Amino acid sequence: MSTRALRAFLLLASLSTAAHAASEPASGVTASPVLPTLPTHEVAPAPAPEPRRTVLLLGDSLIATGFGEYLQTQLSAHPRIRCERRAKSSTGLARPDFFDWLEVGQQEVQQHQPDVVVVILGGNDGQALHTKVGQATVAWGNPDWGDGYRQRVQEFTTAISAPGRKIIWLELPATGRHRFEQKLALIRGLQREVITAREDAVHLDTRPFFTDARGRALNKAPVEGFRKPMRLRMTDGVHFTVAGGRYFASKVYPEVLGVLGLEPGQKHTARPAGGPTPARQARAAPSSP
Repeated sequence: MSTRALRAFLLLASLSTAAHAASEPASGVTASPVLPTLPTHEVAPAPAPEPRRTVLLLGDSLIATGFGEYLQTQLSAHPRIRCERRAKSSTGLARPDFFDWLEVGQQEVQQHQPDVVVVILGGNDGQALHTKVGQATVAWGNPDWGDGYRQRVQEFTTAISAPGRKIIWLELPATGRHRFEQKLALIRGLQREVITAREDAVHLDTRPFFTDARGRALNKAPVEGFRKPMRLRMTDGVHFTVAGGRYFASKVYPEVLGVLGLEPGQKHTARPAGGPTPARQARAAPSSP
């Protein structure tokens, strides 16, 4: 190799070594590439679930059996509703010595703090008014009976009321039993008078549900889940069949939603063949003899 070529080779080697040394960090640790900073976005918290509304059902055998069971099941199936039920057959406001609805009603609303209370009572009240200790005060048919009964309805509705709470009073359905209807006509009228005078209460007229175009008691009607029109009443003409209870519940359910200001939730399918399946069993006192 000539002297000129040797000098050129040594010069290139020296430049290559210097460039390699310049690329290494002073500490001897390989430098990591610098990544660009990405913008951060805060994740919004999930909205809190809307509070559930509480509905309390109170009443006699109509609430204790199929109608009350179906209505409770329908309401409990709604994602925004919690439903409780207290029922006692053969009761009303006339005989607090047997079952004191004034006291029981107060206990139930204090325990559950409902937004809406649904009541149906009065079918057993066509008799003398008694005190809590069992003393008869006003006989049925006495001119003073109406005043005494009106006062009891007023006391009961006041006992279960509270600010912001609504009461839905269901009118006693038409039965088709002439003599019994004479009693119920007076009881319905007194209840309607008290309920319609209250700003926190709704009186639900049930006559369109159970009478035909001529005003006669409706014996059969189409019921969801059944292939043909079904008989609504049992042989006594007062209490509902399984289909009748479901039919009545289907009429009252949207009325309760309307008072709550809610839309229908997930549709609940009941089992007509096996009878109603309650969401919760109604708590009731022992039946009368």
